[in-house]
Amino acid sequence: MFSLRSSRGVTAALKPVMQVRAVKSAASQASRTFSILTPLRPSLQPRALTRAPTSVSCAAIDSTTTTSASSSEILDLLPKISTHPSLVGIQVRCGPRNTFSPSHFVRKRRHGFLSRLRTRKGRATLQRRKSKNRSTLSH
Repeated sequence: MFSLRSSRGVTAALKPVMQVRAVKSAASQASRTFSILTPLRPSLQPRALTRAPTSVSCAAIDSTTTTSASSSEILDLLPKISTHPSLVGIQVRCGPRNTFSPSHFVRKRRHGFLSRLRTRKGRATLQRRKSKNRSTLSH
C-alpha cells in the first residue's frame, strides 16, 4: 500500500508524461477534419467546392431569393423551409436529409424478422401479425 509521500512522488513523476499525452491529444483533435460528412441539403454544386455554413445575414437571404443568383452560390434543389430573417439562427430539425439508403440489406436490418425478435415492440408486432394470419410476418 502506498503512503501519502510515495503517492505524491508517483504523481509528480507521472505529471510530465500526462501533460505530453494531453498536448498530443489536443493537437490531434485540432487537426481532425470531418471529410466524411455530407451536406444535409441536396445541391447542384460539387461537394468539393461547397463551403462551410456560416451565419447568414439578411442581405444574403435577399440575394438567394431573387431570380438573379450569382454563380458562386449553391443552388438548392429543394426550397428552404423558411427564409425569414428572424429565423436565420434557428436550427432546422425537420429539413430534408440525404441519409436514405435504398438497400435490401438495410431494409432487412431495420424491418426484418430477426430485428423484430430483438425488441419487445417487434415481438408484439410479430404476435399481432401472426394472430391475424398474415402470410408474411415481416420483411
